[in-house]
Amino acid sequence: MRDGFEALYRAQYAAVHRFATRRLSGPGVDDIVASTFELAWRKLPDDHPQPVGWLIRTAGNLVKAELRRQARERRALRDADLRGASDEDRSALDTLDRLLGQLPSAQREILQLAYWDGLTAAQIAVVLGCSEQAAWKRISRAKATLRAAWPTDPPSDREEAETYASERDG
Repeated sequence: MRDGFEALYRAQYAAVHRFATRRLSGPGVDDIVASTFELAWRKLPDDHPQPVGWLIRTAGNLVKAELRRQARERRALRDADLRGASDEDRSALDTLDRLLGQLPSAQREILQLAYWDGLTAAQIAVVLGCSEQAAWKRISRAKATLRAAWPTDPPSDREEAETYASERDG
C-alpha cells in the first residue's frame, strides 16, 4: 500500500473527512481521519480490491468507538453529579436518560446541543446547517415530544382527597 498511499490519501481524504463529519462533530473528526489513514498505512494491503470501502469502514468503526467513549464520559460525569442527589432527582434523571434514548436521533441531538453542550439557537443553526428560526422550531418540537413522553405521577392521597372534596362541594 505504501507505493500508492499518497495518491489514495490525496484522492480520498475529503471523502473520509465528510463521512466522519456527518457522524461526529467537533475536533475529534480530524483525529478520526488521521487515525483512519494511519491504519491504512499500516494495515491496508496493496492489492485490496476496494480501498475506499476499507477506508470508510475503518472511519466508521473509529467514529463508533469515539461515540461510545463520549457516552461513557457523559455517564461518568452524570454519575459524579448524582452522588449527592436525592433519590427523586436520580429517578428523574434516569427517566430523562431513558426517554432521550427513545427520541428520534435528530431530536435527541438538538436537545443535547442545546442543553448538554450549552449552544445557543444561532450556534445550533450553524452546526445543523439551518436557520436560527428552524433551530428554535426543532428545539421546541423536541421538547414537546419529550414532555409528551414524560410519565405523569399518580396523584397523592392528599391530591385525591382535594379533588374528591372539590367535586363533592362543586
